[in-house]
Amino acid sequence: MQYPPSIISSTTLRLQSLFETDNLPATNLESLHFKLARVILHLLNTDLAKLLHILYRIDVEERAVKEAMIADDQELIAERIARLVLKRELQKAELRQRYSGK
Repeated sequence: MQYPPSIISSTTLRLQSLFETDNLPATNLESLHFKLARVILHLLNTDLAKLLHILYRIDVEERAVKEAMIADDQELIAERIARLVLKRELQKAELRQRYSGK
């Protein structure tokens, strides 16, 4: 699905805030997904509790997170979780834009 730049920008800013990083600037979803997966991989390896807290705040479905974590490859897990996070944050950005009248 194609998203307008305003949705991608809004999602990027929100994720930077949630993940407390400024390493996410992206011009497209593919780039944002890649950068987000790197941040998630770092948290998987250094601070799993923080990552789980962020996922809870984002309201990513617990069942989906558990399924995403079934793998031996940490990079694959990070990519799956990044996809879930992006999907949820894009949904929320669309709703905010739709109901703000912009």
